[in-house]
Amino acid sequence: MGIAGDMAVASLLHVSGLETKELKEKLKLWNFPLEAEVKESVKNGIYGFSVSLEIKDKLSEVFYRDVEGIIKETNEKSSVKDRAIEAFRALFEAEGKAHGRSYDTVHLHEAASWDAIFDIFTTSWLIEVISPDDVLHSPVNVGGGIVETAHGVLPVPPPAVAELLKGRTIFSAGPETELTTPTGAAILRAFAKEGKLPEGRLVSEGRGFGTKSFKGYHNFLRTLLLDEGNVNNRIVEIEAEIDDSTGEILSSLWEELEEDALDMFFIPVYMKKGRPGVLIKVISRPNKLEQVAEKIFLNTTTIGIRYSFKDRIELKREIEEIVVEGERVKMKIAFLDGKIVNALPEFDTCKKLAKKLKISVKKAYQMILSKWRNQ
Repeated sequence: MGIAGDMAVASLLHVSGLETKELKEKLKLWNFPLEAEVKESVKNGIYGFSVSLEIKDKLSEVFYRDVEGIIKETNEKSSVKDRAIEAFRALFEAEGKAHGRSYDTVHLHEAASWDAIFDIFTTSWLIEVISPDDVLHSPVNVGGGIVETAHGVLPVPPPAVAELLKGRTIFSAGPETELTTPTGAAILRAFAKEGKLPEGRLVSEGRGFGTKSFKGYHNFLRTLLLDEGNVNNRIVEIEAEIDDSTGEILSSLWEELEEDALDMFFIPVYMKKGRPGVLIKVISRPNKLEQVAEKIFLNTTTIGIRYSFKDRIELKREIEEIVVEGERVKMKIAFLDGKIVNALPEFDTCKKLAKKLKISVKKAYQMILSKWRNQ
């Protein structure tokens, strides 16, 4: 049912398991002039959280520099503040584009009041508390009809929301009203990326209610907390045979897939009519399938790929840094049942050290391994 700032806070509070007193303590630490009340309630048979605010100092016609100053003065981690500033920067830029002006010359009305600062900053803090590897969102329900704003009646989604959701998948379903607010859209833009629900163990579910009620519809934002756990051992194997491409073109695929592939190899094969070709095999994580497929299509001449999901057994591994001849180098350490079974220098580290000392890579490899064993 879309997203608003208070729904994001309530949903994340629910999924995190934090108590209300922890939020109230943070508000005192941040020195925000407001009181927050978190309610546990049941609406239309569904249990969830809602958040309401008592604001003691209203803001009006606030510019980006004002919000940035307020956030920077808070007693909180820099990562929390940076995320919140990024979200507000996105919000002001969207408003600026809607009015044909620079982000630092426009001011916000209701969207820049203390409730919006609370929503965005608290969302950033809760993400820090939960500390996920990734934050994904599904296609966004923007609603329909019209919405009344400080600039008059506008169609849904209003220009600022449309700007914030550029490149994301949106749809309209349910009641004819605004279901995604500018604050909610800014949270999605700055804190999350669009993606399909990944495979994982469901740890908890959070439900944050909005202030509106709709007959026949449940107005809440849901957050699912997933733990990849043993799912990390599941991989996808992607492959394609090619007999009409040059070696130069195929070699570029190695660089393109460096961040997405766990492993990749080319195998010489003979194809139809006795044509020599190459079998490309890429090993990756299941959530990278679409990215890998797209890069294969863009960087080769193939018009089709095959893929299959497989399980694999992996050793636990860690990267350990040591200093050799004044250079920080990396060792990859592998464990089985808590015991070290493999310890090898990272090859890029060996090349870097070899270049600095003007020695062979083999010699650098031996130096790093020897230093690690002796310390």
